[in-house]
Amino acid sequence: MKDQITDNNTNETIDNITENVTDGKEAAVTKTSIADKIKASFTSRKFRGGAYATAVSAVVIIIILVLNIIVTELDLKVDISKEGTFTLTDVTKDYVKNIKDDITIYYLAQTGQEDKTTTEIIQKYPQLSGHIKVEYKDPVLYPSFAQKYYSDAITNNSVLVVNNSNDRAKYIPAGDMIVSEVDYNTYQSYQTGIDVEGQVTSALQYVTTEDLPVMYTVTGHGEAELGTTITNSLGKINVTSQSINTLTSESIPEDCSVLLINAPQKDYSPDEVIMIKDYLSKGGDALIYTDYNTSSLENFASLLDYYGVSQVTGLVVEGSRNHYMGQYMTYLVPDYSTHEITTDLKSDGTYVVAPLSSGLQTLDTARSTITTAPILVTSDEAYSKTDINSTNSSKEAGDIDGPFNLGIAVTETYNEAETKLVVYGSSALIDESMVSSSSLGNLDLFLNSVNYVTDKADTLAVRTVSTQQQYLNVTAAQANLWSVLMVIVLPVFVLGTGGFVVLRRRKK
Repeated sequence: MKDQITDNNTNETIDNITENVTDGKEAAVTKTSIADKIKASFTSRKFRGGAYATAVSAVVIIIILVLNIIVTELDLKVDISKEGTFTLTDVTKDYVKNIKDDITIYYLAQTGQEDKTTTEIIQKYPQLSGHIKVEYKDPVLYPSFAQKYYSDAITNNSVLVVNNSNDRAKYIPAGDMIVSEVDYNTYQSYQTGIDVEGQVTSALQYVTTEDLPVMYTVTGHGEAELGTTITNSLGKINVTSQSINTLTSESIPEDCSVLLINAPQKDYSPDEVIMIKDYLSKGGDALIYTDYNTSSLENFASLLDYYGVSQVTGLVVEGSRNHYMGQYMTYLVPDYSTHEITTDLKSDGTYVVAPLSSGLQTLDTARSTITTAPILVTSDEAYSKTDINSTNSSKEAGDIDGPFNLGIAVTETYNEAETKLVVYGSSALIDESMVSSSSLGNLDLFLNSVNYVTDKADTLAVRTVSTQQQYLNVTAAQANLWSVLMVIVLPVFVLGTGGFVVLRRRKK
């Protein structure tokens, strides 16, 4: 019995030892397996891919941090605004790089109240020329600083441009750099654009140019008045605008660089025509706009005839759908002829709209010293409605076949004097509704015409940057094409593609 008990204990002891040995082996195997797995994980493709991604991310973050430091220190900025609000135009760049005088642009703003847009734009000028620098003057700390150059009271956030070489200066009020309109429903003013670059570049030209043009606008015959956009733009290109009543004047002033005749509604007297001819024969220049409703003004017509141009009777209607705006067949979209007035408009693909125009034609009886060149022309499908009161826009018996000129440039050289005229068939070309649209080229056409007749190729016109929503202007043919594409072609394409995909999947 005793031996049996001993054997049992011995067996139990052996079993325990065996179990312990087995557990130790399994533990050792388990530890080895874990170590192998950990080691293998560091050499796996997944780990290598993750490590590579982490390393690349770290490098990218470091590069971004370094670039951010560089950009911050060098004050490097990129203008991503749609209108290019903070980018100077090529017009400004081309002019500024040729400035030889030392210029200082003073920003007159109270500390902490500087306008961000104004600051960003004027700081671009010194980057274009070493002759230009920008200084900030707080009008509270320096109340009498600007009085040396400008005697009236100044406003906060205004700009003073000073030519240190000749002490000429031009002051720009803050309000002139903001374009606004009045909502006549609420009688409240709201901002429609900014004009910092246009005003500063104009001031630079003013202080660096001695001979600036003067435009005299003829009055006293019901001529159309120039709108705000035109008058402001003339100021921006430093053209001084005056008026003259030719009926009460003895002669056109000697300082007249260009005479503007804008669609007279009443006829001139014979003496007025003689006076204007005398001015032109001595090398004077003129811009003349006609009205389709006043082709019967005999004396005014004789002035045009004298320079080889005559009005076509009636109102021009365009038969080509690519040559009128929307559904209005009398809102003409003419083609450009090759001429320096239209070069930039043509290259930019910018449209000009000539509403309610009379056709112009050149006369075979013109003097041999006269040269004429078309500027704007209609299509061959245009015709002139001789009955301007007709409600039928279709061509009728008695209507005159086109094509017609809508703008003609005239030059004459006689006795060493050169005369330049530009005649347009529509005064509505420079109507406020036309020139105020930044999507049309009407304003540029007018300013280019002024530059052409005055031989001032360097006069500048930087457009206002609009802060309003802009609309796309298209011809009637383009509108119809896009309608067909969107309403018919695109839906058919989508349905056809979907049907093809379904049939192909069913076959599989």
